[in-house]
Amino acid sequence: MRLTEVSPLKGTYAPGEMVRLAIGFGGHGPEAGRLRLTVTHLASTVATIDKQIQIGNGSEPLTVEWLPPPAAPRGYGVLVELFSETGELVGDASTAFDVLPSWTAFPRYGFLSDFYPGRSDVETTVNAMARFHLNGLQFYDWHYRHDRLLPPQDDYDDPLGRRLSLATVRQFIDAAHRRGIAAMAYLAIYAASAQFWRDHAAWALRDPEGSPIPFGDDFLGLMDPSPGSPWSRHLLDECRGVLSTLPFDGLHIDQYGDPRRAWNAAGESVDLPAAFAWFVAAVKEENPGTAAVLNAVANWPIEALAGSSEDFVYIEVWPTAPTYGDLSHIVAEARAGSGGKPVVVALYLPPDRPDNILLADALIFSSGGSRIEIGEGERLLADPYFPKHQAFPPGLGATLRRYYDFAVRYGDLIGPAASDWDPTEAQVPVGVWASVRSGPSWVSLALVNMTGLDTLRWDEPHAAPAPLREVPVSLGLPSGVRSVWWATPDRGQPGLAPLAWQTGARSVHVNLPFLDRWAVIGFELEQGG
Repeated sequence: MRLTEVSPLKGTYAPGEMVRLAIGFGGHGPEAGRLRLTVTHLASTVATIDKQIQIGNGSEPLTVEWLPPPAAPRGYGVLVELFSETGELVGDASTAFDVLPSWTAFPRYGFLSDFYPGRSDVETTVNAMARFHLNGLQFYDWHYRHDRLLPPQDDYDDPLGRRLSLATVRQFIDAAHRRGIAAMAYLAIYAASAQFWRDHAAWALRDPEGSPIPFGDDFLGLMDPSPGSPWSRHLLDECRGVLSTLPFDGLHIDQYGDPRRAWNAAGESVDLPAAFAWFVAAVKEENPGTAAVLNAVANWPIEALAGSSEDFVYIEVWPTAPTYGDLSHIVAEARAGSGGKPVVVALYLPPDRPDNILLADALIFSSGGSRIEIGEGERLLADPYFPKHQAFPPGLGATLRRYYDFAVRYGDLIGPAASDWDPTEAQVPVGVWASVRSGPSWVSLALVNMTGLDTLRWDEPHAAPAPLREVPVSLGLPSGVRSVWWATPDRGQPGLAPLAWQTGARSVHVNLPFLDRWAVIGFELEQGG
């Protein structure tokens, strides 16, 4: 008998909800043994569960339940150890889960894009996504037309001729809800089919010469989304129809980044940033309880959107911001401009660049954001047209699971609820990126290793960073330290381990045993710190 994996059955849990963990086994023949589950919050053990087990051939995963405290947001780690009948440790595995007041408090966003009729793998697809702790799914290009979101019948062709089914869309929404995952309906704020655009020419956006603005070769036309315009009223009615017909949890609203200046049919300038922010507010006002987010394409117009009523900030980053430093700055700027809202980054990286993917994820998670990258069938978002998703290369899926476990487990230290500090308070070796965050009784220092890279661009292929040993780190702190801990997802179990420290003049010095790619140091402050 061997332990194969452990994972929570939901992407996230609500306060007061029972947590259920699925534990899988392999091997031959019926065997007996004992399981020990240790649940931790940061460096504290909060529960230990011992369970005698009897496992046979082809056994279903064992489910273990535990009711966490209602405090939220809070991340937990789980270590499962398997012992033989004689008490010998024969295997272990780890996972994480969190308790959130709402999924938008720490969105881990994935995507769906294939809704063909008769799809038979809906449950297994969503179950796999829950293992990555995804708690929100963008239903990309699910609709009938950009100007008529609901189809005239259950089976229909989308604008690019793909055969889709509203029954499949419903099945995915229901499956997501059973796994604690929100469903977000995609739409574009100003796109209409070419025929609708021509039939409603007075509703169209215009260029400086007064000509209607197309998108693509006779594919779509752009409409005026100004407050009170006929198009905005039409689209708001379409949104209300969708939300009253299908149990979507919210709307993911897209724009195309261009044009940034436009006019209406009367020759009046249209303030697109203001129109975008207004539309988000109108959606939420007309549909209480609905989540809404609007894409800041190439980080535009971030000032208007970060200050809007959207539930989190969604930024589609393009090679116009090509460096890893740009990613950190973009997340920090969005958090500052939005009053600390979570940030989701869309970054299109091909799966043959696993080192880029892992460094980008570590940096974005450490900055208080997250990244949309995982889709159906454990495939990666590699193109702005989501159906062009690509398969994981060997080994990347397992590493990404460890990284998502790590981000969820230490959400208290590095997640959206943690406050941002000035990173200049940290002194780290050249080639190591640092992010300083704080909570009520902890200060955290996240480290991402970029040592030895020929390029610091996320959009160019590069090798893995050179591993470091005995990494000297100093952090300025305003008060005394009770203890220091550290963890990494790159080797062994990801639990916090104690770390020796020395104090200087209002600073703390440690030596990290090693740094492969990503690590977090937690400084537990003295009471009142």
